[in-house]
Amino acid sequence: MPPQIQIALATGCVILAAWTVLPTPWPPMVSAATVVLAFGWLTFHIVSPRSQWIVPTSWRGAPSSPGLALTFDDGPDPEITPRALELLREHDARATFFLVGNRASAYPDLVRRLIAAGHQIGSHSHRHAHSFHFLPAKAMAAEIERGIDAIAAITGERPTAFRPPIGLRVPTLRQALTRLRQPVRCWSWTARGLDTLGRPAAAIVARLRPHLVPGAILTLHDGRGLGGSADRTPTLAALRELLTTMSARGLRSIRLDELDPLDGTRSA
Repeated sequence: MPPQIQIALATGCVILAAWTVLPTPWPPMVSAATVVLAFGWLTFHIVSPRSQWIVPTSWRGAPSSPGLALTFDDGPDPEITPRALELLREHDARATFFLVGNRASAYPDLVRRLIAAGHQIGSHSHRHAHSFHFLPAKAMAAEIERGIDAIAAITGERPTAFRPPIGLRVPTLRQALTRLRQPVRCWSWTARGLDTLGRPAAAIVARLRPHLVPGAILTLHDGRGLGGSADRTPTLAALRELLTTMSARGLRSIRLDELDPLDGTRSA
């Protein structure tokens, strides 16, 4: 059943249930509250990284995993990505980089460096446009395919891990994913550092430190210019401290495809 119909049916059930209980005609405040609750319910499932209702999404691995997964969005960036790579190398850490297609095309050597260092490559759409979530399913699928193709042209392999811009899963995304030439797995996170908001390194670390446990998926950003702060110095400082803490605890950073899956389905 298309997700729009599911949403319409669920919203209709909420309204019908209220209609059978409340006197008619509805008072204006009750009508307004019903609409707000319906939109609030839908917004929760669009935004929540753990929600499975609109698009099946992997947001963490099993606690039996051999480590946690550090992930990076919005790159590659010619200044930030190499510095992140060096920090990861110093700690013998592996990560997953969700690349924006047009940036991958602009910096193909960086993409090859990521592969050579043993990191996993995922797709983060082609342009990371703010209009992405308002596209019809056909246009959204084309945007996703273009980003995947841009990466495949460099690596020779289509990435099968996908993270939508800002991590939002709108109803049309489910339809768009079914239109792709090959299936992809949608990933969100257990926790994100909110490092695009200009937060200091200490605040980023404080937000992520409680989630330094096997199976967790943590998200930072190595790209700039897509909204929020363009300064990634706090991100790099936070990454250094997180990696140091992980090493002290004997905790490894691994790729998403190395996580033990919660649902028994091998990661992609």
